[in-house]
Amino acid sequence: MGLTEEVIAIVELCIYIPIFPLALIVIFRHGWKKQLGWIYLAIFCLVRIAGAGFKIASVKYPDNSTDLEWSAILQSVGLSPLLMATMGLLKRITDEVSETIPSSQNPYGNTAMAGFVSQSRVGNIITKRATAISRRSRIIQIAQLPTMIALILCVVGGTDEASSNISEHSTGQTYTKVGIAIFIVIYVLLFGMTVITAADLGNAPRGEKRIYFAVAAALPLIAVRLLYSILANFTSVSNFSTANPDPWVQLFMAVVEECIVVLMYTLAGLTVAA
Repeated sequence: MGLTEEVIAIVELCIYIPIFPLALIVIFRHGWKKQLGWIYLAIFCLVRIAGAGFKIASVKYPDNSTDLEWSAILQSVGLSPLLMATMGLLKRITDEVSETIPSSQNPYGNTAMAGFVSQSRVGNIITKRATAISRRSRIIQIAQLPTMIALILCVVGGTDEASSNISEHSTGQTYTKVGIAIFIVIYVLLFGMTVITAADLGNAPRGEKRIYFAVAAALPLIAVRLLYSILANFTSVSNFSTANPDPWVQLFMAVVEECIVVLMYTLAGLTVAA
């Protein structure tokens, strides 16, 4: 039996069904204050499980167009929860560094000397640095809004492209392209924020460094996944067709990357202290 979209869907079920409860464990383990990234990870697992289920159903019952439509829609929205999970984890790191810098770099504690240092040039530098990191955290948080907008555009676009009404296909492609364009901007922002955060990584607790390295390792994989979406929606290359993609291309440019990112984030959540 050769590689088909149905086989890929079965593989996805075998991977994401056991990962989903692990993601839930991570969410409850870290509490509701620091769980944001892993909530989106759990959502991503649900999206992939549902999408795989609809894909298998569409193969078993080809006359049911609804299964095929939902499979296409869920396939198109995978990038959004991945990016939002990455943003959530990066925000956690920047928050931890922001809280650590003022105390870790002040050797005088709560003394008169500490008050003098806080008013000195060194104190101002420390304060400005912590403020800059806090500002980065807010930027990451604000970036979640355009990511949600991109998600909505991709859902609407995927619905129109899968519609039996041919006149809606062109509009659907436009919505999807706009959504992908927003994802590109968000990825560039994430990449820049990750590079900048590296300068302050020495002030982060050891466990948070592990999360940072997971995010840094995930970015190239997410880039490949994003490239796959770009080629599928902005070119006419048949191997990247959204309707009938080459299974091998889909496997090595989308499925494998997503699985590795999800596994890295889940392992980071399980091994980092709550």
